[in-house]
Amino acid sequence: MDAGRAVEAFEQQVVEAINASGLHPVVVRLVLLNLVHVVEDKERELARQAEQEETGG
Repeated sequence: MDAGRAVEAFEQQVVEAINASGLHPVVVRLVLLNLVHVVEDKERELARQAEQEETGG
């Protein structure tokens, strides 16, 4: 499976899970925003680690 198809499948699974949850749209929005922040934090952490490894620190 190529990356594009994997992303599409993942998106569809997320949408199906959200729809099946029965949560209010505002709650879903807050959860998704929180997930984005968690992913961004992890990206920054990994970037810092890679930079430290490159500089030997």
